[in-house]
Amino acid sequence: MDRDMPDRAALLQEILDITREMREQALDSAWGSVHEKEATRQTLIGHCFPLDQGIANPNQAAKSIQEIIELDRSVMSLAQLAREEMEDSFSRLKLGRQATSAYTSVEVGN
Repeated sequence: MDRDMPDRAALLQEILDITREMREQALDSAWGSVHEKEATRQTLIGHCFPLDQGIANPNQAAKSIQEIIELDRSVMSLAQLAREEMEDSFSRLKLGRQATSAYTSVEVGN
């Protein structure tokens, strides 16, 4: 193995660890932290893939990749739910402002 090349198994484990942290942060709605971790993770993914060189334990690598994919799906689902909740909150806020504006214009008109 080329000494300048990073250990793919170690990188894959680090990517998995970061992805687990991202999911925990997503569960806590810490979206800024999720975003920061994703930037780091993308750099590591760029160094790890493609797996053009052999990896010591291909079965473990496959399991890790599958877990990363599942965690990603979970984070994306949580992000979608948070986005929908935020959109709903903004809609209620807009409706409240419209109602206040309408009430104020009626009050001023009397």
